[in-house]
Amino acid sequence: MHALHTSARRRTVPALIGKSILMLAIGQAGFAHATTTRSWAEVEARVSAMFDNMTLSEKINFTRVNDGHMLPVLGAQGLQGTLAYDSSMGVQVRGALFGAQYPSPSALAATWSINRARQYGLAIGYETRESGAQQMLSPGLNMYRTPYNGRSAEYLSGEDPFLGAVLGPVVTNAIQAQGIHAAAKHYVANDNEANRHLIDIKVDERTLREIYLPGFESTVKNSNPASIMCSFNKINGDYGCESHRLITEILKGEWGFRGFVMSDFNSIHNAQKGAWAGTDLDMPSGLQFTEANMYDLIYSNQVPLSVLNDKVKRNLRAMVNYDFDKGLPSPKGLDTRFGDTASLAMSREAIVLLQNDVPQGGSLPLLPLQAGARVAVIGNLALQAPASPFGTAWAPPNRYVTELNGLQQLNAAPSNVTFISALSLNPAASVWYQPASGTAGALQAGLKAEYYSNSSLSGSPSVTRIEPGVAWDFTTGVNATDSGRTSVSGFSTTAGAFSARFSGLIKPTTTGEQVFKVRADGAYKLWVNDQLVLDYDGAPVSTDVINAYAKSAKSAVLKAGQTYAVKLEYRRLSDRYFPVIGGMQGVQMSWAGLSAPADLSNYDAVVVAVGANHEHEGEGADRSFDLPEFQAELVANVAKVNPNTVVIMHGGGPSNMLPWSKKTAAVLNAWYPGQYGGQALAEILYGKVNPSGKLPVTIGRRAEDYPSYASYGKISDYVPSLTYAERASNTAKTEMTYAEGVFMGYRGFEKTGIKPLYPFGFGMSYTTYDYSDLTLSANKLSADATVNATFTVTNSGRMAGFEVAQLYVRPVSATGDRPVKELKGFAKVFLQPGESKQVTIPVDGRSLAYFTQKTVSWNVDAGKYRIQVGRSSADLPLSEVLTVTQPLKLSTTTSNPLPPAVREAVQVPATQAY
Repeated sequence: MHALHTSARRRTVPALIGKSILMLAIGQAGFAHATTTRSWAEVEARVSAMFDNMTLSEKINFTRVNDGHMLPVLGAQGLQGTLAYDSSMGVQVRGALFGAQYPSPSALAATWSINRARQYGLAIGYETRESGAQQMLSPGLNMYRTPYNGRSAEYLSGEDPFLGAVLGPVVTNAIQAQGIHAAAKHYVANDNEANRHLIDIKVDERTLREIYLPGFESTVKNSNPASIMCSFNKINGDYGCESHRLITEILKGEWGFRGFVMSDFNSIHNAQKGAWAGTDLDMPSGLQFTEANMYDLIYSNQVPLSVLNDKVKRNLRAMVNYDFDKGLPSPKGLDTRFGDTASLAMSREAIVLLQNDVPQGGSLPLLPLQAGARVAVIGNLALQAPASPFGTAWAPPNRYVTELNGLQQLNAAPSNVTFISALSLNPAASVWYQPASGTAGALQAGLKAEYYSNSSLSGSPSVTRIEPGVAWDFTTGVNATDSGRTSVSGFSTTAGAFSARFSGLIKPTTTGEQVFKVRADGAYKLWVNDQLVLDYDGAPVSTDVINAYAKSAKSAVLKAGQTYAVKLEYRRLSDRYFPVIGGMQGVQMSWAGLSAPADLSNYDAVVVAVGANHEHEGEGADRSFDLPEFQAELVANVAKVNPNTVVIMHGGGPSNMLPWSKKTAAVLNAWYPGQYGGQALAEILYGKVNPSGKLPVTIGRRAEDYPSYASYGKISDYVPSLTYAERASNTAKTEMTYAEGVFMGYRGFEKTGIKPLYPFGFGMSYTTYDYSDLTLSANKLSADATVNATFTVTNSGRMAGFEVAQLYVRPVSATGDRPVKELKGFAKVFLQPGESKQVTIPVDGRSLAYFTQKTVSWNVDAGKYRIQVGRSSADLPLSEVLTVTQPLKLSTTTSNPLPPAVREAVQVPATQAY
């Protein structure tokens, strides 16, 4: 969080000049959760009036929806029903992005900024309202427990509950200040995607309370979200939407949640269990809360009428509290000012500089680059529009700056920046040849394509022709490699099963291994130089949101200048694959070199864009920790030729960097950087912007190093079906134990003593920051008290920038099994060169507490606690001791994950709404 109480002074002139940016922004304005002008009593009176005039049938049907609305239509009461739009990276309207493409929430977590979280929430809430919807299905508050999670991009908690406890309510308050419902999700322990509908998460109560629930608890207590979405998975035997313990006892009971609980999409399996648990809305198909089910349950008292009435009133209250009972606003023309500004600001502060070495023979680190540097760029991710994951977060931008464009635009001469297509996989740019007729050894461009009207490549082809390449989209009938033709004359690629064979030649430009990538919605085999290198039977890796994930293989060593045969056989078996939300119905093939040409050494720097996009990461499946497409080998090969290699990482979370990290000069994690990620990245690489992102996760050296590995080491153990042949005897696991308990993320690394590649909270800068003068406002902490930790941060370098100061609490002599230390505060401070600022971060009893199941309370043992402050979890130069003289017991109802000053800071002034 930004400094709550800050004084600023030049090192030579200690004069008080004002409070923090955050407090100036808040001023004396009131705080808003919604735009209604009614008091709570007026809301309740209106709800009661409508409720008293509802029939039992109307009540039942007001807890389910199956017509595209979110809250249902209630014609007798004049309620039109609400619309909800999805995506954490932008507002999806009928499959298209309405406004800005924002950086992923995981990137937002890397900003460690209340201001950026507020700006994002206000902008995406505004665009949701302008698009004609009344609800945004955000924020995502699940945890980065494992490096595999396909939906890590969507979650803003990183691996630390306190980070989520701060950013969650900020985003929620900002969305709702625009008069839009927020929906905090997915409640709870939906921390991996593999087998997500059947997986039963076994997790003890203390771990739930300390790690996985605080983001939700804080959001409920500090932002009053309109709704909470319960999760697909089971938790300790009960589905998330059928857990009375989690929904009624904890969420609504202990925390006092006043909104409504919606199911994740069709995630109620049993009407009685879901109703009794406390789920209030069965969406989007209303499969369980039907009149046929509910009449019997109510009249048999398996679901008391009072339970149904509570659901109806909560849903009505959500309409009235936002004035939706007075009519819904009409969609408006898009105003891009707020979204564009927010997206760029987030990206600038989210990119994390992980490594910046001094080149051999040099005196300064490689970055920032000189304005006129000659730069080679490698990787299709740098050439494409900024990426997003497959599924809910899919958000293809309407306007953007690619990373290649950004580097070219900020270079003194755009011609200094060269894209190396021979090392970049791209179906539309891969070069293919055919033997030319008439002259022995002569070549012509293209692949021989044979299309069959059956799925077995049998008989004679229906159509044979030459294609420039393979990049078919069957929903549009377009081959992206062919600008002159689209559909195959006399043959339909949209009707039923069919098959195709593509054969041709390649001519490598470098001697060495070549990489081949195929992405298709069916079965295929790929031969290179008569060797079978890919054999895929087309079985999806998920059962609901089904994506055609790309697969890659590499060839043996091939010689530059020689030709080699390539053959792809494709069989379309079904139309199960999604043509939307980042999916495809079609087939693509590309190839590129893995060996770097010698002339790369002539460049001042080589920028290699690697990582994941919607072809490798997204909803419904988990991903490998290793980089796809043999990118690790590519980076190592490039760095061997030119050690001034800069690697740009992409994806919802980090990937394996160990094989090459010490061979390259610089590494940056860009996450999914949003529509202007190319501009922000170029500004950082050229030194126009000082990097300030900090890791919200730990980057391990190996997947085996993560604390979760003991219980989730192999994705394949949880994949519902690896091949069609295995479906009959599927043995996918349906139970996962969070065996590491509270020692998730950096807590676990510190317990085992395993040194990560990059620690939690780490991020480099182009300047240096010094920490000094830590003092506590009191040396002892009593019940209901807050102690302020005040210290000085000084920019001792030559460039202005943000520093994220972090505060951790460390029990000196813990009586139980507790983490070595835990994050309990942070402050993002902007400093000019030579400038110092005093920063104050509060801690209270909850900051020192651990959960005790026996007493169902947050307990603080008497004893000493070390308050540590610094740059990251591994670099904490300041330390003071705080003493608790008497044990404290804090209620789960009245205690708050955030100290009072932070609770105020996460609010959104009503005057800031657009």
